[in-house]
Amino acid sequence: MSYYASFQGRVYLGKRDPNGLPIEVRSPGNVADLKLSLKTEVLEHYESQSGQRSLDHRMVKSKSASITLAIEEFTRENLALALYGTHVTTAGGSVTDEPVGGASPVVGDRYFLAHPKVSTLVLKDSAATPATLALGTNYTADPDFGAVQFLDASGFTPPFKASYAYGDVSEIGLFTQPLPERYLRLEGLNTAQGNAKVLVELYRVAFDPLKELALISNEYNKFELEGSLLADATKPYDAVLGQFGRIVQIG
Repeated sequence: MSYYASFQGRVYLGKRDPNGLPIEVRSPGNVADLKLSLKTEVLEHYESQSGQRSLDHRMVKSKSASITLAIEEFTRENLALALYGTHVTTAGGSVTDEPVGGASPVVGDRYFLAHPKVSTLVLKDSAATPATLALGTNYTADPDFGAVQFLDASGFTPPFKASYAYGDVSEIGLFTQPLPERYLRLEGLNTAQGNAKVLVELYRVAFDPLKELALISNEYNKFELEGSLLADATKPYDAVLGQFGRIVQIG
């Protein structure tokens, strides 16, 4: 009987507790591609008696495996994993008299406030009796990005000062965390065999940082993660199943 394969399924990633068991398991969402590659490094021996220098033996020096997955959902958890960072929620608040524009603001230049997601923005000058600039006449504002541009600052005394409220945002740093290891599980369906169920478990995947992130694109964005499989010392060495992972044909 022929057994063809074309897989789909849901991927799960989890951290590992001290005993090697998966914890904090979650799905990264839609994974467009998931590939496993095995590789060996071999030492080859050539005989030197026949005059043919024939290859007569190969010895495996090392074994390694790598994985590639393309994630389409740009959640803060996925980005933190890809960027070797962590995600935090910065609480909103308010600012009073934040300097903006410098000593001599230039009309048409874009100036940035310390926070995005701004509301109730008021700009005043530094006169003895501060004057308030008029939105739409003296300046324009982009409250979501926390930016202002001056239109007409004549008659006012710089530097200008901004007072505003700002909302909660999620922030993700780059290269703030050590190399991340994850347990990976695929609960798959073989669509070439009537959606027969297939389970794939990889016990320890050490992920590389993201190689490329398309920040401007005309396509649906996705980012590709690569990682190496590490031997899991918490699993007993088994000549049949080993310490790296397993594929289980269920249906």
